[in-house]
Amino acid sequence: MGQLSLPFQDQTDSYLKEDFVLLPENEVVRNFLEKFFAQKDFNTAPLPFLIIKGEESSGKTHLLNIFAKKYGVEFVDLERRIFTENHFYVFEDLQKCTNEEKLLSLINLISESRAFLLLTMREISGLRLKDLKSRLKNIFVVEIENPSREALKQLLLNRFARRQIKLSHHKIKTILRDLPMSYAALSVVE
Repeated sequence: MGQLSLPFQDQTDSYLKEDFVLLPENEVVRNFLEKFFAQKDFNTAPLPFLIIKGEESSGKTHLLNIFAKKYGVEFVDLERRIFTENHFYVFEDLQKCTNEEKLLSLINLISESRAFLLLTMREISGLRLKDLKSRLKNIFVVEIENPSREALKQLLLNRFARRQIKLSHHKIKTILRDLPMSYAALSVVE
């Protein structure tokens, strides 16, 4: 007789505020986002644009979805052409963008519309377009730090708790011992 496999899928919203684990590694970014989204007027805003940097699976998207629900933030792609003054927009995964001209155009259109823009990225290098490089250099960057062993433990415990799985301290310790020090490594623990 074979082993019975039960597909445990999360049927809930994967970006709930109560599921986000506040860690020392992401606290600075969360605090910056509070200040960023508290801005009301583009013309007097000290920070109309912001870049959040962090490795894959570090929580950038989760955090932004929490703020999007709270402040009515819109996620945009390179095709968007109309923006509302003093509204907040997010463009994710800057490093995946292959059309630098369209990206520069998006940034310029949002600026001309007097709207706020938040960009996310892991790491970006190899940009060819000088105007885009210059534009991005002038945007403040705040970073989610790489995880400590304790951060990975907290995230792992949270992941299991959301699925109502209880593991012994010994099993958690064993998993952590073999786990690479990265947020993405947690995705293999399903």
